[in-house]
Amino acid sequence: MAALAASDRVHAEMIQSQYRQARGAILSENVCLLLMTVSAAFHTDWRIVAGWTLCELATQAYRTAFMMIPYSKGVPPENFAAYWARRHAIYQTAIAFVWGATMFLFAHQQSPISVALTLCTLVIIVSGAVPGLAYNPPAMVGFFSVIFLFIVARLLQFQTVDYNVLAGAALAYAGVLALMGRLQTALSAESIRIRFENIELLDTLTVRTADAVAARATAESASLAKSQFLAAASHDLRQPLYALSLSSGSLQALDLGDDAKAIVGQMQDNFGALEGLFNGLLDISRLEAGAIVVKREAIATDELFDRLDHYLRPLAVELGLDLRYRSDGTAIDSDPALIEQILINLGSNGLRNTHKGGVLIAARRRGGRVRLEVWDTGVGIAAPDLARIFEEFVQVGNPERNRRKGMGLGLAISRRSAGLLDSEIEVASRPGRGSVFHLTQPIATRAALRPAARAEANDPIAGLRVLVIDDDPDVRRALSALMSQWGVAADIVSDAPSGLAKVAEGARYAAVMSDFRLPGTMDGLQLIEQLARAGVMRTACCLVTGDLDPEIIAAAAKAKVALVHKPVGPARLRALISHLAAETQPPRPVSL
Repeated sequence: MAALAASDRVHAEMIQSQYRQARGAILSENVCLLLMTVSAAFHTDWRIVAGWTLCELATQAYRTAFMMIPYSKGVPPENFAAYWARRHAIYQTAIAFVWGATMFLFAHQQSPISVALTLCTLVIIVSGAVPGLAYNPPAMVGFFSVIFLFIVARLLQFQTVDYNVLAGAALAYAGVLALMGRLQTALSAESIRIRFENIELLDTLTVRTADAVAARATAESASLAKSQFLAAASHDLRQPLYALSLSSGSLQALDLGDDAKAIVGQMQDNFGALEGLFNGLLDISRLEAGAIVVKREAIATDELFDRLDHYLRPLAVELGLDLRYRSDGTAIDSDPALIEQILINLGSNGLRNTHKGGVLIAARRRGGRVRLEVWDTGVGIAAPDLARIFEEFVQVGNPERNRRKGMGLGLAISRRSAGLLDSEIEVASRPGRGSVFHLTQPIATRAALRPAARAEANDPIAGLRVLVIDDDPDVRRALSALMSQWGVAADIVSDAPSGLAKVAEGARYAAVMSDFRLPGTMDGLQLIEQLARAGVMRTACCLVTGDLDPEIIAAAAKAKVALVHKPVGPARLRALISHLAAETQPPRPVSL
């Protein structure tokens, strides 16, 4: 059925092409009419010539009035192509009688020149009709057959050898024209078929492109919905976790029995696991938001490995594994935070998947670059799984989803972070023997100096004055108790106007920490902008929020405001206050 429908479509297009060429055919026909009339006038009675001319003009008038005009109006509405193909074939056969009759009217045996002129004119009109009539083969066959029938019949009627030979030549030429017409018909049909196929391919491509655009829009909408859900859910989940984490920190400072201390320790472990999950989601959101700006500087690999050891050594000791480093003192040109995060993720991943032996982290020169490698003697990775391990939440060796083995985000984050550093993490592994992950960074062209150790007081945050704005009463109570234990003078308020009022009253703060979502019309970023106008140093201010919304992350980065995500454990909170105070070099704190 599909082939039949395609054939009908091609036939309809050929008939349409035939009628589109009708105006050009009328012009060439009238040229031949003029040639025939003038040549016949010298050898034939003018009344016969005039009668034939009027007859031929009548056929043209008929074609215009009863064929061209109705066709242009789309009459009839049904079986249109078949109807006009048949009408055209009948018409062409009919006018062939008119033109063929010239052999008997204008070609005279006693005047060979009249035979020659008449024959030449007929051959011209038949030859010129091939391209046009090829679109409708029945019309072409009818036209050719009748005219050549008249030519051969008239030539044979003369009963001379010369005219008999000429009749045979006419038949041969008719055969050649028939072959040319058949070939022209096939080429025209094939050309139209190919054009239709190209149109269908283009339509298909357009539809598929539209589907792809729609699918992309759906994916982007789903991604946006995911981000919005993640932002709302994370804010609602982080607030109580933040309060619980701070409260458990206060409990640790109390004089508790061993059993109670063990329970508090377990609570802190669970809070740490949840914080690790949230931080992983946060890193993914930051990468999706494009809020991470690469800041390259010279980094000594020895110093980098010292920082890694502070984080990884406790985990290695806990698991009973060996942790080693190898460096020749090379300095790399990289972003300290990103490269440290990548190596921490790779190192902790190696430790968690190793049961015996250990992990080696090395820096090796490779031309003008340094290859940073993380080797482990762990369980290894099967070849089919190598491409999957960098996907989010994929853990090949953790079907039971043991949280001590991570959440399946570290390698995904590391791969994206490496991309920001114009590098790629590669991996080679042998199941049962271990794995090696590596990436490269340029060798630093400037010296990387180890910073001098800071002289720290026994308690660097004791006596500092800070301003905290948070709308959650449980968080405010927990912060108040914890900061009181630390000796921090904290003004803790619930909304932006209260915080601005404190500054307007003349209070000066070493650090300001605000939630993003606040009661009223002003959010945390707008509050920090108002505080900056009031004279509070912007570097002393920090957003502490549970939102993972990429737009908020990007807005904070654009405003150059530090952003920390809840929950923030007590140790991290102390470090945050100390960092803000050190960055701004505040005036001497007010004592409690």
